[in-house]
Amino acid sequence: MKMKQLPCLDLHGYKVADVADAVDRFLVQSGKKGTVRVQIMTGKGTGAVKKAVMDYLRLGKYPFEFQRLQDGKHNEGVLIVILDD
Repeated sequence: MKMKQLPCLDLHGYKVADVADAVDRFLVQSGKKGTVRVQIMTGKGTGAVKKAVMDYLRLGKYPFEFQRLQDGKHNEGVLIVILDD
């Protein structure tokens, strides 16, 4: 069974200083469209972008989890964010 593709923000190549603005714009736009769940691709790299995104989400009290792969393992380079429950 193929899962429906979630709206996605790909942060590959972003600088940490630019992460908060990009995530904020994406979440606000997605929320205005009535989107319930989105994904944010942070990549794995050094972990700095992922940490910046997770800090932003925690500060904004956005629930999130790592994407689950078909084998049940977590994909630590992609976060699933719940905008409305």
